[in-house]
Amino acid sequence: MSDESEEVILIVDDDIDHNDLQKDAILSSSDSCSVLQAYGPDECLEAVGKSELDLIVLDYTLPGMDGLTLMGRVHELKPDMPVLMVTGHGDESVAVEAMKRGAYDYLVKTPDMQFLEALPLVVKRTLQEHRVRLERVQLEEEVRQTKDYLEKIIENAGEAILVLDSSGNVLSINQAGLDMFGGEVDRFLSSSIYALTKSEDDRKNLEQALDSAHTKANRIDLKMVGPAEKILDVSVCISWIEVDAEARAVLIVRDMTELLDMQRHLIEREKLVAIGELVGSVAHELNNKLGPILGYAELMQRSMKDEKARQRLRVIEDSALKAKGIIEALLGFSRHRKALRSYFDLNKVLEDTLSLMEFQLKKNKVKVDLQFAEDLPDVFADSVQVQQVFVNLLKNAYQAVQNLDDKRISVKTARDGNSLVFSVRDNGVGISEFNLDRVFKPFFRTGKFGDGAGLGLSVAYGIVKEHNGDITLRSAENGGTEVVVRLPMQNGSDRSSQNGAPRWG
Repeated sequence: MSDESEEVILIVDDDIDHNDLQKDAILSSSDSCSVLQAYGPDECLEAVGKSELDLIVLDYTLPGMDGLTLMGRVHELKPDMPVLMVTGHGDESVAVEAMKRGAYDYLVKTPDMQFLEALPLVVKRTLQEHRVRLERVQLEEEVRQTKDYLEKIIENAGEAILVLDSSGNVLSINQAGLDMFGGEVDRFLSSSIYALTKSEDDRKNLEQALDSAHTKANRIDLKMVGPAEKILDVSVCISWIEVDAEARAVLIVRDMTELLDMQRHLIEREKLVAIGELVGSVAHELNNKLGPILGYAELMQRSMKDEKARQRLRVIEDSALKAKGIIEALLGFSRHRKALRSYFDLNKVLEDTLSLMEFQLKKNKVKVDLQFAEDLPDVFADSVQVQQVFVNLLKNAYQAVQNLDDKRISVKTARDGNSLVFSVRDNGVGISEFNLDRVFKPFFRTGKFGDGAGLGLSVAYGIVKEHNGDITLRSAENGGTEVVVRLPMQNGSDRSSQNGAPRWG
């Protein structure tokens, strides 16, 4: 549309006198417009292509092309161009057809030319309607762009965003929500949000939070179910809005699982430090008290002639030795020795360690399957501490299978990117889901009392973390256990050929 201070109108009529009369009628009633004239279809189309027009007053009867056809050609060039159709007397049906095809209005040209009196008013009304239509189209476009903008923000938000109806059914979910909970959009639409909660308590807490959020935005922490039944610790912000007189709940869900895991690990490390200091002090005192017990038990056995009394003394000595072994483990747990790192062959250290336990494993008919990767690069670590980790894992695996007829342990090494990996797997009794979160805590054990101090995995965990590595455990009750240790290779540690080293996976 041209500058509002001067609107440009094109009159198309092959009758020169009629064309001039229409021009004079329009100009006489308005000083804020200019009028262009065309006397045939070609001149009309040329003006449409070259000029910024606000309105075309188009006569139906033209040489070589009727007004309806010409209007169609005009709209091919300028789809939004307003057209006022002027028809001859008795051509009302043509006028109606013109309106159907997109004309804004029409006038009937009478022989006495009285239509000229109405022409300025119809032109003014048509221009006003066109301005209103353009403003509406512009407003609709702005609304559409704003909607697209907000949808992009929601779709690309880092947190899951869900919209619920008043019954808790999901009406929409963004991509982050699909990634967090797993699945396609159809899985969630019209389904209940409560189906994603872990327990009945979580469901009730969410229901109460939704209810209280009607008066004030609310936040709640709970557990929800993610992909592959993974349990997620989430923080949910809830607010209610009104859309088309319908109440809608907006949920912004943030996955806090990794953050809470990090917090728990930090707390556990602090606990380990405190426990280590306490254990070291207590174990040292107990060790001092056990010395005389063992010494006198041995002396009394030598001097005693009564065999029953000597057997009882041996029981005392054996029990004291077991207690001493547990105390030594406690002292080892509490003693923080700075790692002495050097380059070494991981496969060789594991093989040497296995040879120390070979007799015990064979005696108890434990089958050990070795899958050592060839040509592994040397790892830069404390070989003694790595050996201690492996011994602890091997002992745990041995204890897990000792009551089975078919006892199997597999040891595997591989390279995974910039890490060397070794794992110990058994086909033993496994660990229940309830205990999986506790396996790396000190003094936790799944075996019977007396099988150890329950420090093997916690010591292994501490050593691996001190090497900036990672240790993970996968297990299922009666389904065996696998512990995987990853040790990072330092820059320049790849001192041997890497060809043939398999990737972990």
